Amino acid sequence: MNLTGRGPLGLKQPKPDRAKKKGLPRVSKKRAAYLASPEREAGKAHMGRVAQLRCLVCGAWPVELHHEGKPRSDMNCLPLCPRHHRREFGPGAYHYSPKAFYAAHGPSKELLETVRRLLDAL
Repeated sequence: MNLTGRGPLGLKQPKPDRAKKKGLPRVSKKRAAYLASPEREAGKAHMGRVAQLRCLVCGAWPVELHHEGKPRSDMNCLPLCPRHHRREFGPGAYHYSPKAFYAAHGPSKELLETVRRLLDAL
């Protein structure tokens, strides 16, 4: 046991005070402005309505929202069950192969139009 205050690499140094360290801001100013905007509130309300729908492919519920289009928007999202959304479920899933998904179920614009029609029917 070493009682001299030395570690294996020399004198022990005090740990830095973490409160004094200045890190990066968690959210950029642009992102913070968007999060506080009415546009974001409208997007959240729209996503809540889309989340009440059933899967566009198989009709299962509950669903996960898949954001569609570039740039991504909360107003353009598809209700997909985990089996048709996540990569780990294999070839039928969007994130496994988007090309194969669109070939089997139609193009993005048609899927978004289907979502709009279903929301209008609610």
